Amino acid sequence: MQEQELSGDPRPSWDVSVAMLRAVLDGAAYDAVAALHGVSRTAVERRIKAVATHLAGSAGIDGLNQSGAAFVRRLRLHRDALQTALDGLQPPGAERAVGTPILSEAEIAAGAVRIRGRSQHPLEDLALYYMLFAIGARPLEIARLEVRDYLDAAGSVRRISVLREEAAITSRARPLYFHSTRLNEAMNAYLADRVRWGAGLGVEGQYRGLAPGSRLFLSASGKGFEITPYGEAGQRRFRCRGIQETYRKLFRYAEFKQVTALTARHTVADRLYTRGADEAQVGLLLGIAERSAVKEQFPRRQHTMEELTRDLV
Repeated sequence: MQEQELSGDPRPSWDVSVAMLRAVLDGAAYDAVAALHGVSRTAVERRIKAVATHLAGSAGIDGLNQSGAAFVRRLRLHRDALQTALDGLQPPGAERAVGTPILSEAEIAAGAVRIRGRSQHPLEDLALYYMLFAIGARPLEIARLEVRDYLDAAGSVRRISVLREEAAITSRARPLYFHSTRLNEAMNAYLADRVRWGAGLGVEGQYRGLAPGSRLFLSASGKGFEITPYGEAGQRRFRCRGIQETYRKLFRYAEFKQVTALTARHTVADRLYTRGADEAQVGLLLGIAERSAVKEQFPRRQHTMEELTRDLV
């Protein structure tokens, strides 16, 4: 992903990202670079990937493509070529940045209607779909949700809940807000259906009869989406291909083009900004600690004059 957020005056942020990449090319570890700049390791990885991907697409470096640009070993194999390209590289201009689509409430609702009509498992798929747009979590985090995260022992929705640290990609707990009427209606239907076909049952009269520690969403196997580790030893990196494929399928059903799970997070951020949220509040919900990172990843959308002046009185 190129740094779409580098609009306006991109130079300061771009220079920092370039400095990070140069340090890694010279042998510095991600953690050391993160400590030097006072940001998280994830922020360093994201910035380096943005610059390296931009290089791969614009400098035409032999043997370096966008799919491999994020891997340190491959970057260091092309160290000399990258360093040379960096010397004359300009940041991606705002005029070349392709904006991330923001889905309207009407579009989201229309997508749900199409999913309901095409899915073989419409109750769970609709619940998964609305969950993505309601809480702004990443797909892997949604795959890790358990029944107890959504329901209390009495079976009521936990309107204010917590994404446990072991479920969060950042390994830091953060609040979850289940205030969406559409989500809760979809979840009620889905969970009732789960009880009917006996998946993940617990004690009758508690958690609506479901086991509190069972996964909130189940794969076709009925055991929850498989989550597997990857990367080098000691790294806390995991992937869940099943839920990624499920969301891609749902976007096809919804007839959304060029829409991904990241689009949902941008849509959530846009809704929050529109309602008066600041970057700290957006970051709290989306799981991004640095305010500057929120500005870079989820910049405020500039409304058109037509939007700004509609029904002023």
